[in-house]
Amino acid sequence: MIAKIVCPSCQTQGQFSVEGGNYKGPYRCWKCRTLYTLDMVNSKVVSLQPLTEEELKEIKANQEAQKRGHYGGGTPQTAPQAPVPSAHENNPLIWPKVSNKVIEEKPPESPKQSFVWPKVSNSEPNLTTHYEKPSPTSQAPFTLPGDKMQKKSNGVILFQNTAKLVEAEKLLNNEGCYITRITAPVDPPSGSNIALRFPWSQYETVKSLLNKAGVQTQGIRQL
Repeated sequence: MIAKIVCPSCQTQGQFSVEGGNYKGPYRCWKCRTLYTLDMVNSKVVSLQPLTEEELKEIKANQEAQKRGHYGGGTPQTAPQAPVPSAHENNPLIWPKVSNKVIEEKPPESPKQSFVWPKVSNSEPNLTTHYEKPSPTSQAPFTLPGDKMQKKSNGVILFQNTAKLVEAEKLLNNEGCYITRITAPVDPPSGSNIALRFPWSQYETVKSLLNKAGVQTQGIRQL
């Protein structure tokens, strides 16, 4: 569901969509580029407060710090310290010494056996050799596991306004293309903040349909 947001500065109506319908964070008017802190619940605007560029930079810096902490950049852990003996103990605590030597374990030796020469037969050798047919599995071609893996990626179509997006969405749906409305993954200098996502394998088909219909876009990019 798409929420409709009216900018308090220029009174221009914009559209905003997010998965789940709940969002709290920075929002920029697509026309006057004014920053706000948007609080949205179930695709309905609860509050829209002004936000400065300095506050936006601070929010982004905090998000980057949280990401670094989540992927291994957290607070360093200190090494455990030995307990300090109390004054009323009669015998002081003596820590055992740790040796840095590595003890190599030798494999058990197998018992030695004397070599016995095979007996030589005086009879004529049998020159007839019976060959077995190879099994079907031995003739099957060997396939690496990575040969069956296919790289999947998506593409995104950017638009100047919502009317162009609706026109392209209707056209591609009628032609059987798999498309989904998403929030634009980049901050365009001007235009709609809603984009269309599609499988990158359909790039040539999507591009050809849009060009034939004369639908103007702000570019098609691969995610």
